[in-house]
Amino acid sequence: MLKSSAHQKASSRTSGFITSMLVAAASLGSMSAAAQTRLTIPDANISASGSDINLPVNANDGSLSTRWSADASGGAQWLQYNLGGCYKIACANLAWYNGDSRKYNLTLQTSNDGRTWSDVFNGTNSGTTAMLKPYAFGDKSARYVRLQSTGSNVNNWVSLSEMEIWTNGTGNCSSYALDPKKSPGENFDLSGYKLQTLDGALQFKQVSPINTYTDKYFYTDSSTGAMTFYVPSGAGSTTNSHYPRSELRTNATWRMGGTRTLAVSMKVLQQPATKQIIIGQIHGEQSGGSELLKLRWTNGDILMGVKTNFGDSEQRILIKSGVAIGENIDYVIKLAGSTVTVTVNGTSKSFTYNTASWSNVDLYFKLGAYSQDSSADGTYAKVAVTALK
Repeated sequence: MLKSSAHQKASSRTSGFITSMLVAAASLGSMSAAAQTRLTIPDANISASGSDINLPVNANDGSLSTRWSADASGGAQWLQYNLGGCYKIACANLAWYNGDSRKYNLTLQTSNDGRTWSDVFNGTNSGTTAMLKPYAFGDKSARYVRLQSTGSNVNNWVSLSEMEIWTNGTGNCSSYALDPKKSPGENFDLSGYKLQTLDGALQFKQVSPINTYTDKYFYTDSSTGAMTFYVPSGAGSTTNSHYPRSELRTNATWRMGGTRTLAVSMKVLQQPATKQIIIGQIHGEQSGGSELLKLRWTNGDILMGVKTNFGDSEQRILIKSGVAIGENIDYVIKLAGSTVTVTVNGTSKSFTYNTASWSNVDLYFKLGAYSQDSSADGTYAKVAVTALK
């Protein structure tokens, strides 16, 4: 069924599903009619600099009767969408709270990595309508879209009823701001991480601070600038494991409660003989089963391994299947209170833990290549990371 993008919304917001629609030329003003798609953004992919009781996800709920609000009296507030992949952005449709009587100062931005931003629009809304209005992006390729505002001509509050992202298909986000001649620590902010890698004898070692460190198992790809993790099967392991790894882990630890997020863009370039790699984790300091979450690659299937209670056997939940070697993987791990939501290329799965069982466990994030092959069979795991947030 064909619908106008400017005034109608799909009732279903199934995670990871892209609803195809036709955007009419009348809705887009100077833009010509074209077959476009509106991205369905999982709530887990939405973040903001702040809010009052009107939460950021309200701008993504398909209703003009709810809103995201934030006080910008101390500076600009922002709302950010992780698109779950690289897309050519046709436009963002915005509906402002009391937009028929208020003019909001606004900037729309795009990013490939969530760190470096480019302005697409600077100005105000019309002040004549509270309905959805399109802001053209000119098919700019991006993985992230961000709205910034300092308030309106009435006050310093930013109040947005809805934001939709419309695309013209898959984009090209290969040109990250990564220098192939620099070390991973120069291309990425790794000041909050330590490296768990291998030494010359293929035994486990830890590097902290990372700074400009590089070796055979942790290096910058000479063509793409990607941060690369290489792990030969059967190499040395940590004390409580049988498997080798080249991984980053956060220095800071925290306990369940509040919200913690890890966002990574990466590719599996090679899998070991077992075809299994752990590419992201929420781990605990205690021994005896403190792995809160393991994000698993299993021959192109991506699963989340979770435990209701500390020390339980792992349950595995399929998130995405059929991911090819070398295909881009954008994942977000978000732990909010006792619920973890993992989003992979726009598809989300959630799981809720028994808070009492985990409340005293110090937790931290990990990412990279944790090979699940303990045999010296001549194979290896190789993972390339192009964005980390």
